[in-house]
Amino acid sequence: MCTYRKLILNTLLALLIYPVSAVYSEEQIIAVEKLSEEITITFEAAPKDTLFNDSEKQLSEKDTDIHIEALVNWHEDISIEGQNPGGFIPYVNITTEIINENTNQKKIIELSPHVNLSDGFHYAKNIKLPGLRVDKYKIIFTIIPDDKSLTYHMDWKEKYSYPIFSKKIFEYSNLDFQIISESSRR
Repeated sequence: MCTYRKLILNTLLALLIYPVSAVYSEEQIIAVEKLSEEITITFEAAPKDTLFNDSEKQLSEKDTDIHIEALVNWHEDISIEGQNPGGFIPYVNITTEIINENTNQKKIIELSPHVNLSDGFHYAKNIKLPGLRVDKYKIIFTIIPDDKSLTYHMDWKEKYSYPIFSKKIFEYSNLDFQIISESSRR
């Protein structure tokens, strides 16, 4: 029993000395939506990060304001053969239009597949906001299944959606990214 108390006290002391927020800032949830009856999508703004890809140049962490993310997953309660509840949905094209509501400057980006230890597989991109960090923004996410890369078998087509979901557009206004843009993962 004494060992457990000591462990708890040491953990509390460590949290006081090195708060979790100093090590890694939380992500800003923009929205959670249903992409279809079986698929959930979570839109997030996260602190900038250093990214690695040998084929495609990534925006450096020092030039990034925010890391925009879309987590596309099966619902936790699905019972589709061969699919894991909560599992990542591959072959999704996500275009993100970010509009500065103060100046109407805009930027259009394509999210790409990413992997990290907190979200697992997801779609994301480091971005430089089209304006000041203190400005308000509108974001329009356009989600389309990648039918050029994804091929369906007859057993899927006979039982489930074909394509896996239909094109969807989600729009959010009056977004404030100042706090998340000033956050750091390290």
